[in-house]
Amino acid sequence: MARKKESLQRGDRIRVTALRPDPEPGEPVPEDVIGMEGEIQWVTPGFAGEKGAFEIKLDDGRVYNFYATEIEPVEP
Repeated sequence: MARKKESLQRGDRIRVTALRPDPEPGEPVPEDVIGMEGEIQWVTPGFAGEKGAFEIKLDDGRVYNFYATEIEPVEP
């Protein structure tokens, strides 16, 4: 059974599936990260306690923040 995004936590592996259409200020996340895998380093809670943003260290060493809509769990 596939894991649900709500259960993701630090140390879990993910795959980047998309980038948000309205990037936040700062250095943009390059499109070449789509399809890459990495590990969750930090989870930031949202206003209602849901998991708001995920800091991901990609396998190539780059670190970016993603929302749940941009990632999917990778089964071990």
